[in-house]
Amino acid sequence: MSMPFLALPSTTESTYFQGFSARLFGQFVQSAREKAGLAIEPAAWMTGMCVEEWTSLEAGDLLPTSREKCQLIAAALDVEWETMTRIIMMCRQAWGIQ
Repeated sequence: MSMPFLALPSTTESTYFQGFSARLFGQFVQSAREKAGLAIEPAAWMTGMCVEEWTSLEAGDLLPTSREKCQLIAAALDVEWETMTRIIMMCRQAWGIQ
């Protein structure tokens, strides 16, 4: 089952910061997955994503587009929702939120 994800927008004004923030979010996801002792395949499966989507998520090329998707990722990584929301707020420019 594939989950909808948002490709990063391409704007001249904020491309750098959006890309940086998306990569930072991806690094958090990768670090949490490794800390949980999960390979990419089971992490992707637990969230209903394909391996390519998960790999793109960790690279910062794709972002979850809903709270539910973020909650699935947090649950798969055994990350408390409060921690996930803090990371999302820290990386909010990736979603174009100021």
